[in-house]
Amino acid sequence: MLSLTVSADPEGFRDGGNVQVDKVLFISKGRKRNQILVHTFEKTYYMIGTLRHWENYLNSNGFKFLNVDRSNTLNVENVKIVNGIFRDAYFECEITKTSKRCPISYHRFDEVVEEMGFMNSKILITGAATK
Repeated sequence: MLSLTVSADPEGFRDGGNVQVDKVLFISKGRKRNQILVHTFEKTYYMIGTLRHWENYLNSNGFKFLNVDRSNTLNVENVKIVNGIFRDAYFECEITKTSKRCPISYHRFDEVVEEMGFMNSKILITGAATK
């Protein structure tokens, strides 16, 4: 199984390690140039590169990552629910206040949801998801 080399420290000076790609919920742009945040259920990690680079790399290695807005690329295999009202993807069947969520672009929402459905037919769409 493929894993990503990450750091728990934004500067990359300590707490390095590996995260299995199937544990990644989504990746997002960091505040600094070429900084990527790797979101898992347990923690958020850091690595370098661009969102486009990592999306292409992961997809070319058999994973299903989809860019859902300028700052977020999600692992479609881990999505359980898409909320059509708030336009968020969730990774748990039971949504709570502490559930991890990934926002989806308002302007591309219908297109993204349709593409996600082709990639993972098990995703539950709630609320007003389409026009």
